[in-house]
Amino acid sequence: MSKKRIGQNAGLARFDMPMLKAGHLIGRSADHVEREAYEHGFAAGEAAGFEMGQQKAKVLIDKVDALLTELTTLKATMAKEAETQCVELAVGMARKILMQEVATKPEIIVQLAKEALTKLERTGQVTIKINPSLYDLFMKHKPDLLSCHPDIAFDVDPSVSKFGSVVIGPVEEVVTDLDEQLRNLIKDMRDRYGSN
Repeated sequence: MSKKRIGQNAGLARFDMPMLKAGHLIGRSADHVEREAYEHGFAAGEAAGFEMGQQKAKVLIDKVDALLTELTTLKATMAKEAETQCVELAVGMARKILMQEVATKPEIIVQLAKEALTKLERTGQVTIKINPSLYDLFMKHKPDLLSCHPDIAFDVDPSVSKFGSVVIGPVEEVVTDLDEQLRNLIKDMRDRYGSN
């Protein structure tokens, strides 16, 4: 066949030798094979190292997570302990201040009894129980107390606190003892806020 005839025949296609597969060594140099082996080994080592690194990182993350949980618990425990200690300190200071105030101004005890009289029902006799150490103080202020309620009897009782009195009406009783009021306030706070 002549060259003209081949070029004119449009239905013919050129035939080239198929290439050998990439893994086949024919036609490749030793440098090329070494380079491919290095790249394959590097990729395998990198994948294995990455997996091992992930496992180690997971162990460390789990440890850090456990530490954070422990710190959170410790923080809550310490805050609760500190809160209890602060409340106890505040109550102790308040009690000392109140007792010092009463010691310098004993009329406060009479004023509390007077306020209790205004809260009681106005009919019938009212009894004010007082400690013997407060008798002279109450007798000195008896006219003020009688202005709040005309029928008052005084009962001297050594079991009553030196820091208050008990005002007893026909149907109710009011304790004006500062210590007792402080204890009631603390109990109310504990009930309201759930403190121990």
